Amino acid sequence: MTMQKLLCLSILTLSVCYVAICSDKALLLSYALESDTKTEYLTLEDAVEIAMNNNPLIKSKIHNMGSYEGRVKQAGLLPNPAIEFLTQETPTNNIGLDQSQNSIALFQKLETGGKRKLRVKAAEKEKKVVEMDLQTTIADITAQVKTSFFNVLTTQEELKFAEETLEIAKSLMSISGQRFEIGDIARIDVLKAEIELSNAKMMVQNTERKYLNSTKMLQTVMGVSDIDVNKLFPISTADTPSLNLDDLNNLLLNNHPALKARKRVVDLSVIKITEAKRMAIPDINATIGYKRLSASDVNTVQAGIEFPLPIFNRNQGKIIEARALSHMAKDDVEVVRNQLLLQLSNAFSLYTSTREQVRFFTYSIIPQSEESLKIARQGYKQGEFDYLEVLDAQRTLANTRISYLKILNKLFSSITEIEKFVGVKISDIK
Repeated sequence: MTMQKLLCLSILTLSVCYVAICSDKALLLSYALESDTKTEYLTLEDAVEIAMNNNPLIKSKIHNMGSYEGRVKQAGLLPNPAIEFLTQETPTNNIGLDQSQNSIALFQKLETGGKRKLRVKAAEKEKKVVEMDLQTTIADITAQVKTSFFNVLTTQEELKFAEETLEIAKSLMSISGQRFEIGDIARIDVLKAEIELSNAKMMVQNTERKYLNSTKMLQTVMGVSDIDVNKLFPISTADTPSLNLDDLNNLLLNNHPALKARKRVVDLSVIKITEAKRMAIPDINATIGYKRLSASDVNTVQAGIEFPLPIFNRNQGKIIEARALSHMAKDDVEVVRNQLLLQLSNAFSLYTSTREQVRFFTYSIIPQSEESLKIARQGYKQGEFDYLEVLDAQRTLANTRISYLKILNKLFSSITEIEKFVGVKISDIK
């Protein structure tokens, strides 16, 4: 009886010390986060900003924008004039310029029908399409950074849970060894504890490898291979708002760069139709020159214009092609629109379900599983429960934590997808 009282008193003392240590640790962590967040932790916003400046795909798209600046400039340039020097009717017995007919002429192509203006307008529209393509790439890379950032966070938690499971397995192994020495349990229970300890060690090793892969992925997407991503600022799921699908659809239709790009392609196709029609209007080739008749000592001026007759080729084929491409561009708008709305609907459905599941795990399932294991361990130590009950409680907690992290990762993924589609953070959606 005295021994049981001493044991209870020891457990009570350890519990009080544990609560005090945890409280102090929580206060210290809170103070550290508030005092030096930027220098100690990499935030999600920092990771996105680094990717915007260093991701090679974004750099490539930005450099590609420069080529379209050149296209706009080139489209507005006038055709170069041509100059001709000509000597005719030179006597073979008196080669020289004093007996020949010598001329100099200037040729200039004059574009009609506003072709140059349309060409500039088309080039500017193409540039705007490429700008939207750049914005689409930025949105995709931002989503990849967020997904990789979330993966590192959840893998960190998974590694922490695996290490806690290992410590629990070591504790149960120690207790099993002590109870076996006093003859309280059979050898088979010790072997089970050894097996669980080995499984816990392998779980830690696998999770460490998974964590390393997730950090490498984040570094790759950010475009910086030597940055430290081991200290990421945690992201809370407590303030995930309730969303309305109709509001999200309206934001997508107004903000998504891929949809804007398709609409600008439609505008470009209309310009291309007009341009194809104007190409049927013949351009004028103007000539002006000076001619010297050396033999008769006469100076003359020459002038003329030349233009083709649009009898057979009136650019009919290009007009038909431009109209067909315009119809296709309009259809592509609907295709992209429907695809984006479907993807947004799937992300919204996943967000709605996982949001509630994460809360259920956080406030109900995980605390109950932890309490169950705590009771089982105390009962096993005091000889009230056998090892199978402890093992069952331990596995239940481990599986619960793994399930929680999977659902949490799905929630983060759905948040990333929604923000990519609507172009704003979910916390800013009203």
